[in-house]
Amino acid sequence: MTRILGVHGVRNYKAADTTPVLGAARLRTDWQGALSGALPALDLETAYYADLLRSERQGAEPDEAEVALIEQWALAWGVAPDGVQGRATGWLRWICGEVARRSGQRPAVVEKTVSLFFPEVARYFTARREAVRERVREALLRHRPEIVLAHSLGSVVAYEALHDLAGEGGLDVRLLVTLGSPLALPHAVFHRLRPAPLDGLGTRPGPVRRWVDIADAGDFVAVPKGELARVFRGVEPLPDISIAPVWPHGVLDYLRHPRVTGAVLAAL
Repeated sequence: MTRILGVHGVRNYKAADTTPVLGAARLRTDWQGALSGALPALDLETAYYADLLRSERQGAEPDEAEVALIEQWALAWGVAPDGVQGRATGWLRWICGEVARRSGQRPAVVEKTVSLFFPEVARYFTARREAVRERVREALLRHRPEIVLAHSLGSVVAYEALHDLAGEGGLDVRLLVTLGSPLALPHAVFHRLRPAPLDGLGTRPGPVRRWVDIADAGDFVAVPKGELARVFRGVEPLPDISIAPVWPHGVLDYLRHPRVTGAVLAAL
């Protein structure tokens, strides 16, 4: 059977995940269910790190690290973040409303995307980067996947972890598929990557033979649109798809889409 490793994105912690092993098993069941209709013969594992990024902080107002990321995200959408004063909920709601107007999406959907995504991205870059990467490195070395499916923030972690293991003998990833990836988001993500981009370009990690990027046309995390294939060498972008009209960033909807399963089947 083909060995596949899934690397999850944000907000994947559940109270029942009392150990990383249990969390990984729960995710594996969910991902297996989404893929099994088209890809039944899989040796699927998931790299779990959600417990490392969860927060006990109360309140909806973004902290300074989150504000810095949101400002760069807004700029990628052509929204000047200083268009309204303050850094409280009203400021964030105004930015999300402007992005919604430009994208034709409902403001509530944009707000949900931002509230789920940026707190964990900020914690990854400011406090938990090495611990999260180590979890994913361990999973890569243990499972030795032929295919890696990485969603959302997980595409950032997988990119860095695979670069870390470039000299590791025996690690041969036939296909890396990034789903709803923010890797190209200027300054918020792209310019913070390790290894750092050289002359404005990132590179396909050494253990990866082929890299395919897939993003929903309405995915608010995968911005700027079409940029990832321009700023990373060796990436094959697939045309914009539509995974779900209400929530265009959900991993299970990505995994069920024929573009994703087709990319995996082509690598088998």
